[in-house]
Amino acid sequence: MMEKPCETNGHIEKYPDFTACQVEDAGKTAKRKTRQKCAQFLRKNAIVILTVSGVLVGVGMGTVVRNMNLTKAQMTYFAFPGELLLRMLKMIILPLVVCSLISGAASLDTRSLGKLGGIAVAYFLVTTLMASGLAIALGFIINPGAGAGALNSNALGIETTITTNKETVDSFLDLARNLMPANLVAAAFRSYATEYVTYTRNTTEGNITIERVPVGMDVEGMNILGLVLFALILGVALKKLGAEGEELIRFFSAFNEATMVIVSWIMW
Repeated sequence: MMEKPCETNGHIEKYPDFTACQVEDAGKTAKRKTRQKCAQFLRKNAIVILTVSGVLVGVGMGTVVRNMNLTKAQMTYFAFPGELLLRMLKMIILPLVVCSLISGAASLDTRSLGKLGGIAVAYFLVTTLMASGLAIALGFIINPGAGAGALNSNALGIETTITTNKETVDSFLDLARNLMPANLVAAAFRSYATEYVTYTRNTTEGNITIERVPVGMDVEGMNILGLVLFALILGVALKKLGAEGEELIRFFSAFNEATMVIVSWIMW
């Protein structure tokens, strides 16, 4: 089989092993591969690149708009796209967490759940204690908010509210109560919190005694702890059912996959 001659500088040359045309073709092939790799990288990491670009553009626009002295109404309108994004993400939290935990717990081996659960609880307790200790130590060292009382909140346009400091024991009790929600439907948008009612006693003898009594109430906010615990228990129960629970397990698995697709759409 004869090789195709190559025209170089107006002359017809023939090389048995290596030609200038092959060098040119190799260069074109390398450039084409480079472009393909770049295009593949951009397609694969497009959402990360766009997210970082959006952050940079947002910081730049915020710096410019900050000097325009917009009113509160104008700032509300300006923040409308970001508000839509946050509302969509909050909308998907409940099905994402519940379905993923149910399908994940149902896919585990029930014989290893005891050991795995003990490791998870121990890890949670250790990391929580470490985080709490670090936060308390930094609080004593840095003393945050020490000069906040000198600020004129009315001049800053901030509404002031009086908050009651919660006792440590009530915080732990609220944590346990939220783990066992009395109403699972209400746990999707409300959580349990302790407030205090102040009573004044012994006023007839001239000695005034003020007593703070903890009172439970529901506050706005998803009870994510109760939903997580119920989802794990339901997943284990469905696994225990065997063949009878397989249909419901497949349902939650499909629901989880559909939720992940919706999350990707929201991010785009």
